[in-house]
Amino acid sequence: MFFLPTTLIYLAFSIATLAYTLKNRKIKIKNHHFINELLIALLLFNAGILFPFMYQFHNPDISMGVLNTLWLLSSVLFVIEMIVWILMLLYNAIKSLRNPDMLNKRDYSLYKSMVENNWNDNIKDEFGRKILHLFTCSVVFVFWIIGMIFNELGFLNLIQLDIYTFSYWWIITIGYTFVFMFQIADLARLNYFYTLPKWAKKWYLSMRPKELDTFIASTPLVLSFVPFVFAPFPIFAAVACITTAADAAACLVGKKIGKTQLKRGSEKTFEGFFAGGISTFTIVLTIMFLFNQYISINLTKIFLMAIVATILFLIVDYFVDFISDNILNPFLTGLGMWIIYLL
Repeated sequence: MFFLPTTLIYLAFSIATLAYTLKNRKIKIKNHHFINELLIALLLFNAGILFPFMYQFHNPDISMGVLNTLWLLSSVLFVIEMIVWILMLLYNAIKSLRNPDMLNKRDYSLYKSMVENNWNDNIKDEFGRKILHLFTCSVVFVFWIIGMIFNELGFLNLIQLDIYTFSYWWIITIGYTFVFMFQIADLARLNYFYTLPKWAKKWYLSMRPKELDTFIASTPLVLSFVPFVFAPFPIFAAVACITTAADAAACLVGKKIGKTQLKRGSEKTFEGFFAGGISTFTIVLTIMFLFNQYISINLTKIFLMAIVATILFLIVDYFVDFISDNILNPFLTGLGMWIIYLL
């Protein structure tokens, strides 16, 4: 039962997110945020429900003692994080409410105006925003490679773990910690901005203006990876890279050399669209070849997975306007590759 605190925290996040979205549904529908925020609430619920099954899925023979230890370590971290955040928010709330001048200065409308006035839509600033997404992808590979090294050295046998359990424990724990941090900060920002500590407000200075009244894009991106923890590692890794690296390639190439409008009324360009497709195809091929020992599929399936993932990525990029590609890209490309693998 040591998984219970983590599950309850994420279910509470899901309920709080859903309540906020439904309360503000008219403005959310008008600004095309409603469906995305409902999906974020659903993804949070999904993360809480699936958490108890993650560490033993690829290793059903793991001992209950080891499993309880992993659950306990994760849950202790999340509970400590929750306590720290609650104390910080309460401290800032009390401090602001006791000082009317401070409360006025911490008005969210003033902060939004500052962000909008300082907004620069250029390749340098866009690259800085994409770095955070690429960090997510790097975590996946860093801890998998560490797991490979420890496995070769025989260290994992000593602590009764396999590479999936060891590496995924780190990846899941860091990912859940990241989501926790930004979701609680976002809920505070959108509802009670004056409770945010000063250092947390600096996170949002690079936000796009259209994100100011909704949750940041990084949260659904990480949450969308959760179902693929149950897939073979190469599929999970490919999903992470497509959603971060291929998306970044499409965006940056489009801004740097994009001249041909993809479709009427769109800011996207054909050059960026093409770069995203090529990047997706290359990513799938590269990862499937590099980590083939963890998936064991033939060359035909590898190319078919790359083609299917590329087509799905391009469909999302071309046709979808109001649903976040940080949700649809990982879900559709990952599901497509997983189906090909199971055939």
